[in-house]
Amino acid sequence: MNKWIMAGLLALGMAGLFPTHLKAETVDEIALVVDQESMTRGEMEESIDAYFAVRSEKPAAPGSASYLEAKKQVEDNFIQEVVLAEEADREKMEISDTDVEGQVNQEIEGMKRNFPTEEDFQDGLHKEGITLDDLKQDTRDRMLRRIKAGRVLHMKQSELPNTAVVSDQQVSDYYQKHPQDYEQAKFSIILFSASPKASAAKRAAAEKQAQAVLAELKKGADFASEAKTHSEDAGTRDNGGEVGTVYRSDLDPELAKGIFGMKVKSLGIVTGSEGYYVVRLEFKGTAEFASVASSIKDHLQKSGQSDAMQQWIDQLKAKAYIMEDGKVVVFKAKPAAPVSAPVKTASASPATGTRSPATAASEASTEEDSDLPPMEEYPTLPDPDSWTLTAKFNGINYSTKDLGDYYGSSANSDQSFPFGFGLNFAADLALDQTIQIGVEAEFLRKTVENVSRSGNTEQWNSAVLGPALHAKLLIPLDEGTNFDLSLSGGYYFLAGAGVTVSAPVSENMNTSGSSFGAVAGADFEFFMDSSKNTALDLGFSYRFLRFTNLPTSVTSGSAINYPSPLLNADGNQAAIDYSGIEVGLGVRFYLGKGE
Repeated sequence: MNKWIMAGLLALGMAGLFPTHLKAETVDEIALVVDQESMTRGEMEESIDAYFAVRSEKPAAPGSASYLEAKKQVEDNFIQEVVLAEEADREKMEISDTDVEGQVNQEIEGMKRNFPTEEDFQDGLHKEGITLDDLKQDTRDRMLRRIKAGRVLHMKQSELPNTAVVSDQQVSDYYQKHPQDYEQAKFSIILFSASPKASAAKRAAAEKQAQAVLAELKKGADFASEAKTHSEDAGTRDNGGEVGTVYRSDLDPELAKGIFGMKVKSLGIVTGSEGYYVVRLEFKGTAEFASVASSIKDHLQKSGQSDAMQQWIDQLKAKAYIMEDGKVVVFKAKPAAPVSAPVKTASASPATGTRSPATAASEASTEEDSDLPPMEEYPTLPDPDSWTLTAKFNGINYSTKDLGDYYGSSANSDQSFPFGFGLNFAADLALDQTIQIGVEAEFLRKTVENVSRSGNTEQWNSAVLGPALHAKLLIPLDEGTNFDLSLSGGYYFLAGAGVTVSAPVSENMNTSGSSFGAVAGADFEFFMDSSKNTALDLGFSYRFLRFTNLPTSVTSGSAINYPSPLLNADGNQAAIDYSGIEVGLGVRFYLGKGE
């Protein structure tokens, strides 16, 4: 956890005295949701203010570049803390009440220090419409989440030493590509302080002092004595100004440029970020590979471990449900950057672990900032050009008007619910993450329909086979659920359709036909595995499919002389209707996702 977040939480009393989301008189708007955790607008603004406070900076205006940068940092830290705490829960980490209560009490005491007396603190709670128990519970929830995140991060770090393997060739390649980082110089300094923000008079006075001492040195004065008398660099003054052998990457860039531009065994004045340096250069050159190989290997291994840690955290973030300002966003980690030359500070140099006394005082403490990675992919969505296979069973609420329209009230027709069923097998190709097109094969069947009229008894049967083309639009709802809209159309054939007449005589007749049909539907996909490759599919749809003008043939018995939809002279009254509502349950398999 970055120190500025901790400072911001301990300083809540400075801006609003108490967390704004606990105020009773208003309902604070939710700004950020991560799985089951949320950050209110008030909490967001408090953390942004703390971001600037820790840096001793004036809060930036909302909407400015600095403000947006701070907001991204706050959001990213909150997302990371939540997903790490969830990982701790999955690992069944136990956090003692003592650990939590100790931090809760510390934070409450920090808030109290912003009030003159205990009574003023209690009055403040009362004015905000909250109780001390409310404040403690909210604080406890945040502290528990933070402790969990810290514990699981520490656990993961202990697993990393063996994750980054660095070969000798990688070490050699790094040395060849970054020769400047292994330039060395041995020198001594006498510093006359004058920061870039100092007045012109101050800088002129410092430069004049440096010129005077340089003149004395050129006349033969002892460098160590002059350094002990005049230098303002506490780290080197007592050593007579001696810095020792330092790598270029350990130095302030401006100072390094001046020193490495001097001739060996010469004296000169070099300007740096802290003022004017009188420098005596004794040696400069490039370190031998053998002397720095081990430090390069250590640097590369630490970089690899850091990358592995970040990749692990990014994987946790990618699985999280994130909603910002009421909109679902998806997380995609930035591609890992190649290991580059260290930044120009002593602490980051792979060549040495010591900080140059000449730059120790001039280097201000900085906090590493990270941007919220772009939200581009969602874990439930397929990769472009990947395939999805679906097997689905449909229960059908079909109309029976194909008979009722003809027979009217003269017949009694019964058919058991759900009136029919269907089997569907489909293969879909993802054009991008949200659009799929595919083919499917369907088998549909109605349940037997019994018709009794005027002493006649009939049993109607029908089944349908057909191929179809379809398109789907996928919409992610959270980290484990998709909603999709689909539209399909195809050409269908009657198979096994006909009627059996058992009275007054026995007779069997078959009918044939074909027709275009279409289906419009909506489905919910509930993923059943952590890799988001297998989903349970629950769908609702409406089918448009009607067979008319159907030819018939008698297969047994003899034609009987009574009106029938399938026995009229030209067949124009015959109709078998498969239009109606369908409810489907299936399984969907995403192939090649994440490869």
